[in-house]
Amino acid sequence: MTPKPRPGGRSARNKAAVFEATAALLAERGHEAVTMTDIAERAGMAATSLYRRWGDVRALMMEVAVEKLMRERPLLDTGSLRGDLLAWARPIATSLASREGSSFFRAVIATTTPAGGDGSLRRAALNRRSEQMELMLERARKRGEKPPDLVELLDHVLAPLYMRALFGRPLSKAVADRLVDRLIARS
Repeated sequence: MTPKPRPGGRSARNKAAVFEATAALLAERGHEAVTMTDIAERAGMAATSLYRRWGDVRALMMEVAVEKLMRERPLLDTGSLRGDLLAWARPIATSLASREGSSFFRAVIATTTPAGGDGSLRRAALNRRSEQMELMLERARKRGEKPPDLVELLDHVLAPLYMRALFGRPLSKAVADRLVDRLIARS
C-alpha cells in the first residue's frame, strides 16, 4: 500500500522547496539553462527524487508556472460572464505585452520542444486551470447567461493573444476587450 501524502507534511515542504528553487533558477538563468540537478542542489534534495516525481525538468517547470498562475491570477467572479472574461483576459494581454513577458507563457513555449511529445505534458499541467475556467463558464450558465464552451474560449480569446505575443503584434487591454466581445457575440 502506498502511503498518502500528508498536506502540510514533509512532502509539502519538499515541494515548496523545489518550486522555490525552480522559480529562482528560472529567473536567474532562463528555461534553457536549468537542469533537474541544479534544482535538486538548490532545494537540498536528490535529483532522483525530482525525476521520480516529475519525470523531467520541463514537466516541473510547467507545474511551477501553473502554480504561480493559479496563485497570482485567480479567476474572479464579477457577477457577469463579460466581466469574468475581461478580468481573465486583460491581465493575460498586459503580461504578454510587458517587456519581461509572462513566465507562464515562456514555460508553455519551453515545453513545445520535440521531446514534449504529443502535448500531454502541457495538458496535464493545465488541467487545474481548465477546471477553474469551466467553473467560470458554469457560473455564467447558472446566472442564465449563454457562455461559450471551453474550447471556444481558448480558440477565440487565448489563442489570438498568444499568437500576437509570438509574432510581436500589439497587445493591450483593448485587444482583450475586442476578443471577449466577439466571443460573447458569437454565443
